[in-house]
Amino acid sequence: MKKQVAGILACALLAATVGCSKHNVINKETKLYNMQSFDEGNIRAKSQGKGLNGKFLNELQLTFGSLHIPLTHQMYSEDGRGNISYMYMINGNPAQYISLHVFTNEQERVNRIHNWYGDQNVIDTQNSRTVIYNHHRASLVYTSSGKEKGKYDEQVKQVFNSLLDRLD
Repeated sequence: MKKQVAGILACALLAATVGCSKHNVINKETKLYNMQSFDEGNIRAKSQGKGLNGKFLNELQLTFGSLHIPLTHQMYSEDGRGNISYMYMINGNPAQYISLHVFTNEQERVNRIHNWYGDQNVIDTQNSRTVIYNHHRASLVYTSSGKEKGKYDEQVKQVFNSLLDRLD
């Protein structure tokens, strides 16, 4: 009796495994046909800096590195509409950081940047300073605060202008 129950359980497990395997194959094929795999791959590539933005991100890091200003703690976020933002601390300092925002189109950039920062390209308060550089679908933002507010203003301006000139 125990052997029969064990046999039935083994058959059930085998059938379930084969069924799951077929289900996984079908899901993968469906993703290929409806372009979901392509979209997922693009999102992965963008987030890892290997997609369309990858060259720009590498140039950003190399140029800051050549000035002995290391960019650390890379973070990114994607909003599900094709817009993606990258953020780096400057030399590991959370009071000094830059952000690169890449939008799907120029109008999206204008609307989002206005919503986030207002109409000014430089926002200077007693405790913080934010400088915004815009170019077509991209915005580069330098934010600094505390005692070292504005510490890297000149270097950031130099790097950002150099990189933006190369985009044309």
